[in-house]
Amino acid sequence: MKKTLKALLLIIITNAGVVCGVPKQKIKDGAILHCWCWSFKTIEQKLPEIAAAGFTAVQTSPINTCLVGENGGLEIFGRNGGGKWYYHYQPTDWKIGNYQLGTRSEFESMCAAAERLGIGVIVDVVPNHTTPQKDALSADFVKACGGIEKLYHANSSQSVKSFANRLQSTTHSMGGLPDVNTENPLFQSYFMAFMNDTIDCGADGFRFDTSKHIGLPDDPLDPAAEKNNFWPVFTGREAVKGVSLHNADNLFLYGEVLQAENTREKDYAKYIAVTASHYGATVRSQIKSGSVSAKHLKNWRNEAGGERLVTWVESHDTYANQGESAKLTNAQLREGWAVIAARKEGTPLFFNRPKGAEGVQFPGVSKIGDAGNDEFKNPEVAAVNKFRTEMRGEDENLFNADADGGTKILCIERGKKGVVIINSGDDAKFKASTSLPDGVYIDKAHGVSFKAKKGVLTGKLLANKIYVLY
Repeated sequence: MKKTLKALLLIIITNAGVVCGVPKQKIKDGAILHCWCWSFKTIEQKLPEIAAAGFTAVQTSPINTCLVGENGGLEIFGRNGGGKWYYHYQPTDWKIGNYQLGTRSEFESMCAAAERLGIGVIVDVVPNHTTPQKDALSADFVKACGGIEKLYHANSSQSVKSFANRLQSTTHSMGGLPDVNTENPLFQSYFMAFMNDTIDCGADGFRFDTSKHIGLPDDPLDPAAEKNNFWPVFTGREAVKGVSLHNADNLFLYGEVLQAENTREKDYAKYIAVTASHYGATVRSQIKSGSVSAKHLKNWRNEAGGERLVTWVESHDTYANQGESAKLTNAQLREGWAVIAARKEGTPLFFNRPKGAEGVQFPGVSKIGDAGNDEFKNPEVAAVNKFRTEMRGEDENLFNADADGGTKILCIERGKKGVVIINSGDDAKFKASTSLPDGVYIDKAHGVSFKAKKGVLTGKLLANKIYVLY
């Protein structure tokens, strides 16, 4: 009898969409590893190393059915005509599994392995558009959405000319990709089935691609739409055809809201966390100039506020699309990572670059499915990740500690528990005011000793190193 009741309870729970998963707060307060272009099998194999490096979540590339292209292949940037990373972002259907990342069963296996290690799984989803090659779309998907005409917004073939114009920004074509009518209840029902299947397989959260191109409830309404309700529906506030998002209250949800004129990041933040693109540009500018100015790095430059941000030094777009961050060295990226991961607010995302030479775009070693370079488990990165977990809830204090009043040495002190010291300059003697209790502190990244006594912290810094004390 007990076994029967237990089985019945399991069925009820499963059908209700209630899953165990990794707590949302653990993901929010931790650090995310963006496993860009990694296959599900590769992620699963690397999970012990990811956990050991102190990451609390992984983010996958889009897992939906996507464009194969004329020559197929798994080249990240299509050398010799085969395979391209951006085919991830050209959906042909919304079903789990594709030729680039793996099958639905492999995704489910990866999620189960991640949960056993306490690692959350965030899935990149692409509801805003499809591939422009409409003959590649799944016939079943098109039919389910009411036909090809009902699949898209009325002006989906017209390019956005002004991103400040909200109707254009949310209903016109962006980058040649036809804009889906995300308000169509038939599309929403189909996409909800995909989202819920992903959650039931073990996903703990989502990154919504091109979020600022999906209208908010009070945005201008497209002629092909009835009401702008995508965000209430896909954050669990409303149902579509009687079906709601599974486990909505426990999911970590954020969106790509790249800041520009009339981006409305504060309004998007009422539904999802948003990306801190201006802050990322500030961090890159600072580390490129060899400076880590507390004055410049304190301000998040985002109306959503620090608690509703996902932060990065570089994203897959700044590396692979615009290429603006591709020339940064690994040491520079680690300095930037120490800034965003040591801070109290924001949830930091570490982009895993392809394996190969530093400071160049697409070094040509990794293919789609492979892990990238090993920087995610660099001792400095791992030490800062673990510092972040230990300092959860502690206030922050950012200040420069250069003897000459400069901005080469940045301290990020968290309450009275710990401090991260970033030296972007030459070897230096270190002396700074501190709230740390008296004692000797052994740096977690390099094993170097520092001494706190009567409110003063002293030690020696090597050039371009990061020190983690607690």
